[in-house]
Amino acid sequence: MTHHHHHHAASSAQRIDRVAWAKALILLGMGIYLAYLIASGNLTNYINLRFAWLAYVGTAIFVLLATVSLYVCLKPGAGHQHYQISWDMLVIVAFPLMLAILIPSRSLGIEAINGGISLSPVGVESPAAFRRSPLDRNILDWLREFNRGAPASFNGQQVDVTGFVYREPLFAEDGFMVARFTMSCCVADAYPIGMPVSSEAAADFGAGDWVRVRGELQAGKFGAEFMPVIIASTLDAVDEPAQPYLYP
Repeated sequence: MTHHHHHHAASSAQRIDRVAWAKALILLGMGIYLAYLIASGNLTNYINLRFAWLAYVGTAIFVLLATVSLYVCLKPGAGHQHYQISWDMLVIVAFPLMLAILIPSRSLGIEAINGGISLSPVGVESPAAFRRSPLDRNILDWLREFNRGAPASFNGQQVDVTGFVYREPLFAEDGFMVARFTMSCCVADAYPIGMPVSSEAAADFGAGDWVRVRGELQAGKFGAEFMPVIIASTLDAVDEPAQPYLYP
């Protein structure tokens, strides 16, 4: 009888051993994945660069925890009794890592929009934006400007902005919105904003295509609102920028 009991203890130690190894490898995997996001530049698909330091800290913590776990696995008889983690817990922890590896990293695009596009700026008014010359303003800068004056007060101002094409069924054939996502902290608070464009070449571009729009503002009706509309002189297809988000 005693012999049988001993066998049971050995197999349970073996099981714990496997769990410990799995835990160490998952931790290491998390650390390597975060390091990869940082090295590849894909980190900005998920978080505002201001918070990038959190990813560096996270990477260090994961690697440290993995090192400690591996040490415990390799040191004979060290602290096996401490492991009370079951396989199902490990699967839950490993799940985000599996998703991250299986689904390619990319920035939010048109398919992430489900409630239309906002014409109001997000975030605090930034004094720096007001000092930018009109041609240096991005979509967020312009929307902040529009908040400060009547639509017609912008007539004739030159615009040069980049964004992706967004359309709704009610838009006129020559109309679309040039849109960007703003991101305050991370993808969870990303928020689509846009400016109306009128162009005879509008039909040449599909929804979600990235374009550079150059032209001048003219107040007019767009949908139900009276607002500054970009009367485009040129529309150019461009690659998605390295920094697709605008940061309020």
